[in-house]
Amino acid sequence: MYGKLIISSLALLIASQSAFAAGSGGIVLGATRVVYDANNKEASITINNKNSDQYFLVQSWIDDENGNKKVPFAITPPLFRLDAEKENMMRILKTAGDLPSDRESVFYINVKAIPPVPENTNAQNTLQLAIKTRIKMFYRPKGLTGNPAESGKKLQWSHQGNDLVVKNPTNYSVSFNEINLSGKALKDINMVLPKSETHYAWPAGAGNNVTFAFINDYGGVSEPISATAN
Repeated sequence: MYGKLIISSLALLIASQSAFAAGSGGIVLGATRVVYDANNKEASITINNKNSDQYFLVQSWIDDENGNKKVPFAITPPLFRLDAEKENMMRILKTAGDLPSDRESVFYINVKAIPPVPENTNAQNTLQLAIKTRIKMFYRPKGLTGNPAESGKKLQWSHQGNDLVVKNPTNYSVSFNEINLSGKALKDINMVLPKSETHYAWPAGAGNNVTFAFINDYGGVSEPISATAN
């Protein structure tokens, strides 16, 4: 049955979004991000099928920001059936391979939910959507100094040429929820990695007053923080 997940010309449409919404079949992840604490043997995330009458085939894997799957982590089970109104837990395990010990490393958990083809339809003429989501996973080595909840407050902002530059001197990644420069919202914002910097285009005519909010370990958003880009 799953071999017939076909759209007319044998193509499969894959929609990507931050979380599975009810309209896409009711598949819901238990978090919007995962923190893998190296003090623990593993990390985990739950997945729920909120649909009352439909099961899904769920496929999961871990990769890096470039989509490279050769990473020192495994997720299990990598492929399973999730029945209607059921929950399962996916476990993330560290495998062989060295990672920096003085800062967080960021990877991505990918989950794809594939619905079955209705038995009373012609698969050649049926639109089947496999819904994919991708969330961040932060690998946090043992013994890191500092408080990740305070990292956003330690960011350093500057105006360099036509860029707004944000430097992160801490050992933790900072993911942005919003960045405003003198009231002008920046687009396509993401995060600044530990001990690195990120550049954004400086909006025309903007002043140097920065207001931003970041996302914490639990997916919550901080209170707005003000800074000056010198």
